[in-house]
Amino acid sequence: MLAAIRQVFSDDQPRTRENAIRDVARALGFGRVGHRIRDVLHTDLLTASRRGILENVGGGLRLVAHSMADYDRDFLKQQFLSSIGRSWIERENAIHEFCKWMGFSRAGPNIEETGRSLINGLLRESRLEAAGPSRIRRRT
Repeated sequence: MLAAIRQVFSDDQPRTRENAIRDVARALGFGRVGHRIRDVLHTDLLTASRRGILENVGGGLRLVAHSMADYDRDFLKQQFLSSIGRSWIERENAIHEFCKWMGFSRAGPNIEETGRSLINGLLRESRLEAAGPSRIRRRT
């Protein structure tokens, strides 16, 4: 869902919440927007805002950043930690979970490189711990 929201907003056009709901519903293939679809999409737009995918500007919503490189590194570290939960996870899976968390549909070379860099930085800061060469988890 977040990938669809990011795709709809990739044209850099700010949208009111109602127009955003309608446009995302259309992108998902819905012909009309009933109250159930509206409720789900409203919640998804709130989630996108909390995760830094969208921001409120002048009464409208717009995309915060088109790529990982456009985000503040400390913000990305916090979002990475939130995306992986507290149990052990393979590094590659953690990067893919982070990619989905941030609303990107696939982890290309830039996202994978950013993910590896975030992992290394979080390990240095002792905010992550490692088990062997491939497994990580949030430090408790």
